[in-house]
Amino acid sequence: MVDFEGLKANNFNVEPYFVKQGWKRYFDMLNGPVYPELLKHFWMKAKIFTKYEAKQEEQQAIERNPSLKGKSRKEMGLIEFTGTQIRSNICGLNLIYSKEHFNKLLNLDDKGLILDTFEKDTRYRDALLHRMFVDMSQKGKVKGMTDECRVLFKIIISSICPRLG
Repeated sequence: MVDFEGLKANNFNVEPYFVKQGWKRYFDMLNGPVYPELLKHFWMKAKIFTKYEAKQEEQQAIERNPSLKGKSRKEMGLIEFTGTQIRSNICGLNLIYSKEHFNKLLNLDDKGLILDTFEKDTRYRDALLHRMFVDMSQKGKVKGMTDECRVLFKIIISSICPRLG
């Protein structure tokens, strides 16, 4: 849970950063019930399923039954593949989540930068680093960050990318 009002009262008005990125609904949901044991079991068995794994799955089906060659995934009895997914299983129940599920859950539009593409574009990197770090010799370390960036970092590692397993 993140107390944006408390942070704002202490001169850390960081909520607009998350609202602008479309994370408002996510933080609203964090104030509701969370089931850590269920999530732990989900992530223990979770696998990323990409186009590569989909092709492997098709090849394995054909190896088991050569008459499936040239057939669609549906005709092979496989789950349709529409894009990268997170797949898991809890108590025998198969769970599949895709980008579309997260977009719908968080009321987000399907748009934005692909991280691989963004990281190759260095136009804004230096300006961004100077806004994030007080001491450039501490670049990449929390203690070198501005106070505002330190607050943002703590929110991200506690609420979006928690370091517990």
